[in-house]
This record gives sequence, C-alpha cells and structure tokens, in this order.
Amino acid sequence: MLTRLRNTTQIGLHWILRGLQLWPLWGITLLAASLLYKLNELDHQFNVGGMNYWKWAVNLGAVLLLSFWTVFLGPRSKALSLALLDLLLSFLLFADLIYFRYFKDFISVPVLLQAGQVGELQASIWSLIQPGDWIYFADIPVAFALAGWVFWKHAAKRRASLKISSNPIRKVLWRKLIPAVFVFAIGWALIYYPVEEQKNGWARGLFVGNWWNVPIYNVTGLLGFHGYDTYRYAKEHLFGDDLSEDQIQETKAWFTDRQSLQKQMETEPLFGQYKGKNVLVVQAEAFQEFVIGQSIQGEEITPNLNKLIGQSIYFPNFYHQTAQGRTSDADFLTSCSMHPLPTGSAFIRFAGNEFDCAPSIVKNEGYDATVHHSYDGSFWNRNNMYHNMDYDQFYSIKDYTIDEPIGWSLGDVSFFRQTIDQLKERNKSPFYALTITLSGHHPFKLPYSNQELDVGKMKGTILGDYVQAMHYVDSAVGSLIQDLKDEGLWEDTILLFYGDHDNSVYNWKMYEQLFDKPIAEIDKDRIVRKVPFFIHLPNDENAGVIDKAVGQIDTTPTIMHLLGIPMDKRYLMGISMLSEAPKSVVFRTGGFTDGKVYFVPSGDGIIDNGKCYDISGDEATLVDSAACAAGAESAKVDLGVSDNVIEHDLIATFHKEDEE
Repeated sequence: MLTRLRNTTQIGLHWILRGLQLWPLWGITLLAASLLYKLNELDHQFNVGGMNYWKWAVNLGAVLLLSFWTVFLGPRSKALSLALLDLLLSFLLFADLIYFRYFKDFISVPVLLQAGQVGELQASIWSLIQPGDWIYFADIPVAFALAGWVFWKHAAKRRASLKISSNPIRKVLWRKLIPAVFVFAIGWALIYYPVEEQKNGWARGLFVGNWWNVPIYNVTGLLGFHGYDTYRYAKEHLFGDDLSEDQIQETKAWFTDRQSLQKQMETEPLFGQYKGKNVLVVQAEAFQEFVIGQSIQGEEITPNLNKLIGQSIYFPNFYHQTAQGRTSDADFLTSCSMHPLPTGSAFIRFAGNEFDCAPSIVKNEGYDATVHHSYDGSFWNRNNMYHNMDYDQFYSIKDYTIDEPIGWSLGDVSFFRQTIDQLKERNKSPFYALTITLSGHHPFKLPYSNQELDVGKMKGTILGDYVQAMHYVDSAVGSLIQDLKDEGLWEDTILLFYGDHDNSVYNWKMYEQLFDKPIAEIDKDRIVRKVPFFIHLPNDENAGVIDKAVGQIDTTPTIMHLLGIPMDKRYLMGISMLSEAPKSVVFRTGGFTDGKVYFVPSGDGIIDNGKCYDISGDEATLVDSAACAAGAESAKVDLGVSDNVIEHDLIATFHKEDEE
C-alpha cells in the first residue's frame, strides 16, 4: 500500500514538474489570476460601479494582450519577463489606488507627464497608504521565486552540443507563433466585443464626449482604461484630431449665446461702481465651506472669517469645479473662466495657448497685475503659464524669506505679510494681485506651536489636523486684514477669498463626529464641493448673504462687473455672481446644480441612472431624474465646448476672426 502511494506521489510530482516546465503558459495563467484578483480588490476600493462580467472580460483580455509576446521568448527570458511584468503592473495598480484616494480619479498620460511633481507630495502619499495595501505585492516574491527555479532548472540542462531540427520553421510555427497568435486573438476578442456591446448600448456616445473618466473605467476596466487613455493621448497629440469648420463655428455660436447673458451685468447695479479700486484675490489651499461658522469644543474654527461675513458679500453656495489639476484647475477656473480638462492640468498641457484671463483683462484697464505663491515656480508649470496669462510679475519662493516654515513652505501669516510688502515696494496703483496659500495643504500637519485650537477627541485624526490647519489659516486672514488696514489699503481694495478645492478627506464617520449628526448622501457630495467665497468691498459696502448657486468659473466675470469692464470680444464661460442672469454650476463629472436641483451622475454616465435632488426646500429630496435631464445634457455641452476651446486653441482663432 505504501509502495503504491509512494509511486502515485512520484508520478504526481513528475507531472507537476513537467507542468512547471511549461512556465510560460503557467506564468500567463498565474499572472492573469493574480491581476484579476487585484483588479477586483481595487474595484471594491473605488466603489464607482460593480465588477460586472463585461469588466471581468476586458480586464482578462488586457492581461493577455500585455503578456502574449512572452511566448516568443526562451524559458528563462519568459520567466523573468513575466515576473517583471507582474511587478510593473502591480506598481501601476497601487499607484492608481493611491491617486484615486486623493483625486477620486484615475492616473492618465497627462498626469504621468506631471510626475516630476510627485516628490513634492511625499507626505500626502504616505498618509494615503493603508496597512492592507501589501496585498497588491503579495505575489511578487512567488513570481520571482518561480523565475529563479526556471533559471536553475535550465542552467542544469544545458546541452553540450547543438542539434539542428529537421524542420525548424515548423517547430517555431507550432511552438511559438501559433500559441502567441491564439493568446493575442483571445485577448483582443475579450476587449473588442464587450466594449462594442456596451458602446452600442448604455455607453452610446461615451467615448465621444470624454467628460469624465469613471464611466469609461466602468466599460473598460482599469487596464483597459489605461490602454484607451494612451490611445486618446496619441490621437490628440501625435496624430492630430482637428475640428471641422462647422464644429468651430458651433463653438463660437455657444459663446455668442453666453455673451448675451454675460452682458446683462452691464445694465445691473454695481457695474463699474468700484472702477479703479485695487483687487486682492486670496486662493486658500483646501479651504472648505463647512468650517465656516462651525465650532469645536465651544471655540469657533474661523472667527475672523465669521466676522467678515457681516462685512462682505458672502456666497454660502459657492462650489469648486476642479478636476485632476486641483490647485492649478482652481487658478485656471477663476482666472480664465474655463472648465478644467478631464485629464491632467491645462497649466501643464496647454500653457502656450491663448486665453482671456483676469490679469490680461485688467491690465488693459491700467492695472498692475502680479501673482504671489511661496513655492517653486516650476510646480504646475506656473512660470510658463503665468507668463502666457500676461502677469507683470510672478513672486515665487525665491522672492520670500522662509521665516515661518510650515508644511510645504512658508506659513500663511508670514506669506501675507511679505506679499503686502512686495505690493508696497511696487508702489503701483491700481493693482490686481492673486495670492495662493499653502499652509492648508494635505496632510495638514502643523507645528505644535501653531496648534492653537483644542480639537478634543479628533486630536490625532486627519480631520482634526485639517480643522486645526483651517483655524491657523483663518488667523492668517485676520492678520492680512490688519496689515491692509495698517498700510491704508483696506478701504481702497476689493478683497476676494475662496477655497481652491476639497480636502480629500472622505471618512464620513469623522464628519458625523464633528457635526454630531448623521450625514445624508446628497450632503456628502455637497460638503466635498462647497468652498467659501467672500467679496469684501471698501467701507463694508453692499454686505449681505447671496444664496444663489455659483462656481469658480464665475469669478473673473464678477471682478469685471465690479470694475465696469465690458464683455466685448472676450471668451469666458462664467457669468457674474452679482448678475440676475441664470446659469448652472457645472462639475467635471457632468453633475450640476442651479440652486433648485442638484444632479449627481452615476458611474455609468447615463443621465437616467443619476440621482436628481430637489434642494429648493430646507431639506434635499430625491426626485425623478427627468427633472435634471435637460440640465445634465446642457452640462455635457458646456464641458465639450470648453474642451474644444482648450485642446484646439480656439480663442486664438476667434480673436483673429474678430480682428478681420
């Protein structure tokens, strides 16, 4: 009995070893199984649409297309190539996960071209890594161990002499080419047919608009998304994708219609009432609206801004509209009144294009235009973009003394003080100055000496650190206001303050602890998107709260309203917040709000599957999606127009036509 069992075991081991000799086939199979497991785990983490059978098929097809070429290699080269491919793809998936935790989007080719900025984000990246993330690399040691076994096995079997096959062509055909073609064909079919099936169904038109990456992911899976994104980038930048003359004129017609609404401000109150006044704009890093008026442990988080509400025009329903470009998107939206791109940053990708931005607009009215940011001028390609935007000077980190080191660079208190000194040294009036703060940057770790707020039980949590950082920024704003008063500028300056984007903190249990109440799904979306917006006018004039829904894209038209600058032959997408002209706030996802309804799109991009809320009452109520259908379609058109303008430099074309 024992002899039979021993023989059976030996036979089994023999066939296992024979099977391992087919490592290239086993390797592709194991690689596919491992990556599909990881992709499934990632799908749960993303939580933007379940891993349906289409996505499973496309993911498997992508793995086969990525690995079929290894069939042509020798045993050792195959083993090592598969192990390295596993390592490379595992790093890609892990990077996608970390990126998604911060941006709620996927890494794209334009983002990779901005990879030089990753070193500046080290603290944020480390804070986003979780203990369970090791699972994405658990198979790597096994892959390299198997590769090592193959190297040892074939090194021991080296032949002393070469034997020439009687029919080498047939041998190569059967043992290399046919299996490789077979694997490639299966991989191609598993991608092509599911994608076509969906494109002819629920995803019809999805790959034409490209307004949001999440629906594309839900068609292609993650690896398929990266393949499509590479194709999209190559088509755009390498092979050209010119618009037809009809498309160009349709885009210009959209602006003609928009300008009829924008011009309404020229007959409304406040138009030109502050002509010739200085303009100081504060773009506050990650400053969100929910901290305004909020207290913790009985102490106000933002006492200075709370006081400023009573002295300013305040918009509690002001929304950031940023995408992957984050801070640079906020700058682009507010200064140039265009939507951000669906992938990457306009600052990086199209810094040489022509735009109608605030600095060039006010310079035509005799203003001195400067921008101030105590960081490296190459970050977000600011040196080039600000030159193109026609600023008179960009004050970067080289122009500041780091006498209050906090976080990435200089603390906001010192930053504001030195910025006022720079404006005094220029001694030019009127001035337009954009200031971009840094102290509120993720992961919000302030030095102990700057932690003046008692956050109670939230101490040591990222939301507790965030609240602490916002309290510090608020104190810096208080110091800025006092500096302006001391220098005699306060009553001669329009001060605008807004947050650039959300804080990337999505742990809702912590928010419920802060607010001491549960948070509804619609409120989660609005909390993420709302940032504060203040306009303080000289002598506290026209102070009050305006509840209308407005967005960052409306900022430059609002400045033009106050300064009395007409809209003639300028191509902006926003409308003055002080105007009665109607306009929705459109988000890069295709969502929107007009102050009456609020639309949250679904992960598949189908309007009927999105959620439409009536927000006209005290509490938001879910209503039929048909109530948001027209607005959602209009939002897609707006995003498409903006993308066409940016990607094809159409403002330069329009300006030439206007001059003829």
